Amino acid sequence: MRRRRDAVGEFNIWPAFTDALGGLVMVLVFLITVFVITEVLVGREILGKETAIGQLQRIVDHLQGLAGDAEKAAAQLRGRVQGLESAVGERENLLAQLRDELAAVQAARALSDADKSKAEQGLTSAQEQAASLSARAERLAAELERLNRALAANQQELSQRDAVIVEQKGRIEALDSALKKKLLERVEELEKYASEFFGRLREVFANNPDIKVVGDRFVFQSEVLFASGESTLSASGSGDLDKFAMVYQQLAARLPADLPVIIEVQGHTDRAPIRGGRFPSNWELSAARAQQVVNYLIQRGVPPQRLAAVGMGEYHPIEPADSPEAYRRNRRIELKITSR
Repeated sequence: MRRRRDAVGEFNIWPAFTDALGGLVMVLVFLITVFVITEVLVGREILGKETAIGQLQRIVDHLQGLAGDAEKAAAQLRGRVQGLESAVGERENLLAQLRDELAAVQAARALSDADKSKAEQGLTSAQEQAASLSARAERLAAELERLNRALAANQQELSQRDAVIVEQKGRIEALDSALKKKLLERVEELEKYASEFFGRLREVFANNPDIKVVGDRFVFQSEVLFASGESTLSASGSGDLDKFAMVYQQLAARLPADLPVIIEVQGHTDRAPIRGGRFPSNWELSAARAQQVVNYLIQRGVPPQRLAAVGMGEYHPIEPADSPEAYRRNRRIELKITSR
């Protein structure tokens, strides 16, 4: 056992270390050699580039000098161009003035020629006008003489017409006076007839408070003749209209045939609106009632040419209050004597 341990302890590693160290030295030498060569090459490259840069800088400086010279030359050229443009403008202005002066001279010459021509024509025209005026004066004198003769004739004719007008005016005034007198007589006859007619009616209906004479009108309250909202005559209403027709027949013989008497039958309602029924409004109801009275009087012998039916609606109340009594008084049939 001891021998083997001594054999191992006697092993020599120095040759292997020497070989490894030698290899490492060779590698370092190689790297240093490569580094030196690289530095030499880079140094040469840098030196070459610096030389090129210096050359380029000198070229740039030279070009900048040339550019400055060119700019100065351009400024000089621009100044010369502006001077030339100013000279050209002045020349054009001068030419324009010369053209205007030439045109003015030509216009003045043309005007002078025209004036000369007008003067020559004016002389000729003046001579012609003088001859024309002389002839016209002769015509005017003849026309004046003719007008004087015509004026004298017209004055004579006007004198004759004035006499005719005076005569006709007298006739018109006489006719107007006669017409007014005739109308007055007719009015008096109508008033007399109406007074007698209403007087007789007042006597016939003296005991009926719902039938009376108010001024120039004979008034029936609607309840006497019609039921509420209806246009059909009631039995009592027919009897009252019979009395009215009887009075008319008694006085009809005294009524002149040519006296234009009209018995106007007016239908009136209150202001309460109609709701339902066959009449859409108070206007239609008042017109239907007036027409019904006219139809009945015609049946009782009153001539239709003496009658007229008028629907007045609620627009002519005799009592403006809003009360049942006022409404009752406003619902009425009025008979009024008028003339055509």
